[in-house]
Amino acid sequence: MFLIDDILLAPVNGFKFIMRQIQQLADKELNDESVIKEQLLELQLRYELEEISDEDYAEAERELFARLRTIKARQLEALGQVHTADTSSMVIESGGDEAGGDFYEPGGGR
Repeated sequence: MFLIDDILLAPVNGFKFIMRQIQQLADKELNDESVIKEQLLELQLRYELEEISDEDYAEAERELFARLRTIKARQLEALGQVHTADTSSMVIESGGDEAGGDFYEPGGGR
C-alpha cells in the first residue's frame, strides 16, 4: 500500500521540491545584500564605460539603494531592533575621582 502511495505521489513531491528550490533562490536574490552590492558595482562600471546615460544610471542606482534599504529594514525587523533617529540614543559616561588626581592635565597637573 505504501509503495503505491509513493509511486502516485512522486510527481507531486517532485514538484514541491522544485518549487521549494525556486523559492529559496528567490529569497536569496531578494534578501542578499551581496547580490545588490555586485549589481551596484556592475552599474558603476557600465556608467564609467559610458554604456548607460546619466539618467539611466541615476534611476538604476536609486532602485538598488531602495532595495538595499528594504533588506536592512527587514533584517532589523527580524531582530526586533528597529532603530530610528527618534528611538536611538547614546550614553557617554566618564568616571574618576572627585579631586581629579588620576587625570592628565596638559600644561600642569602632577
